[in-house]
Amino acid sequence: MKGTCDGLVIRVSDYGENDKLLTILTADKGKMLVTAKGARSVRSKMLSMSHLFVYANFEYYEKNGRKWLSGGSVSDSFYRINSDIVSFTLASYILQLAAEITGEGVPCEDVLRMTLNTLYAIEHKLKPTDIIKSAYEIFAAEVSGFSPNVLTCDECGCEESTSDWWLDVMNGRILCGACLTEKSRGAQIQPTDELMTRNILLPLDASALAAWRYVMSASPKRIFSFSLTGDSLDMFSRSTEEYIINHLERSFEALEFYHAVKE
Repeated sequence: MKGTCDGLVIRVSDYGENDKLLTILTADKGKMLVTAKGARSVRSKMLSMSHLFVYANFEYYEKNGRKWLSGGSVSDSFYRINSDIVSFTLASYILQLAAEITGEGVPCEDVLRMTLNTLYAIEHKLKPTDIIKSAYEIFAAEVSGFSPNVLTCDECGCEESTSDWWLDVMNGRILCGACLTEKSRGAQIQPTDELMTRNILLPLDASALAAWRYVMSASPKRIFSFSLTGDSLDMFSRSTEEYIINHLERSFEALEFYHAVKE
């Protein structure tokens, strides 16, 4: 059986003595595992299609329950990402997130489109890397079904506040500073609540909260069309990161490397 699909290589691993196992993100079939025979050889015709970040039309055939790459053509390799270590580590993290929030055989057109748009933004340095990172993290939370309510304070229902805001990570909500003060009654917030759920409360100023609200309501074409700097950007970046890794309940090696090389 033969087939063809457009897709993005989001994971590459060695297989056998000279092959590569590609995880390809496709719109219709979700993640696909395809073996590129001989792709570790510099003389292989599959070499150009067997790298991270490659978006291509892949031709394959099925044999013995496996898919084998037979040919195709590269549409975009995002090659400039590889020339900058910060861009490379951030893009690698984005692919790891994409792999985490998608499944085999589950259509994911929105994830594929957003991932391609994000790689383009990284390659062309359209925005600071932390803005790009955070926008994708919010998107990942939304498509996974656990995005927070950031429109109103969960306690009093206010939309605007003269006090600072707090993101209640594990409960997926925001609290205004006044309500948090009333809730704690001057006492230190405990590490867990009465249900033994971790309490992770992160500060957000008005600009950081506005960025959360913007990304959650923006169209895919406009999702990076905002700006943040200084402490507001730091709050925004930390809050989106803590939110996604705590709800996915895992860390990402590429994210840790990104922070190490970004400093």
